[in-house]
Amino acid sequence: MKCKSMKYNVISTLFVMLLFSGALFAGFYFQKNGGASSSYFFGGATGLLLVAIANSIRILRMKKNPKYRKEQETAQKDERLVSLRNRSTAVAFFVLVISCAVLSIISAIKGDMDKASDFSLVICIGTAVHFISYLILSHKE
Repeated sequence: MKCKSMKYNVISTLFVMLLFSGALFAGFYFQKNGGASSSYFFGGATGLLLVAIANSIRILRMKKNPKYRKEQETAQKDERLVSLRNRSTAVAFFVLVISCAVLSIISAIKGDMDKASDFSLVICIGTAVHFISYLILSHKE
């Protein structure tokens, strides 16, 4: 596996499988304790398993087909696609922060301060992750 995109895909698949294991464990834990949220974790685990399977199929396809691997490497290095990915990530983050802020305000108006503080926590964590990743990436360039 000399190709950078294949290494990235293998690492991301292993990470998804780790998340799948955690969600499955949490589902069994809550099912054992009679919690209603076990189906939530089992559903999340199913989704993560499907993502891992799709990634594994893509990795196998890249391993067997050098032409497909070359296309993936070219697409990964294309400056237009890199710029598009960066902009879409920025828009997704902006939408997340704004929607959490709106939901926090609506929850506070309704008097549900627990949900309002949860949405505010998501905003703080997202902003902190954004700031830390910006600092790390700005030192690499």
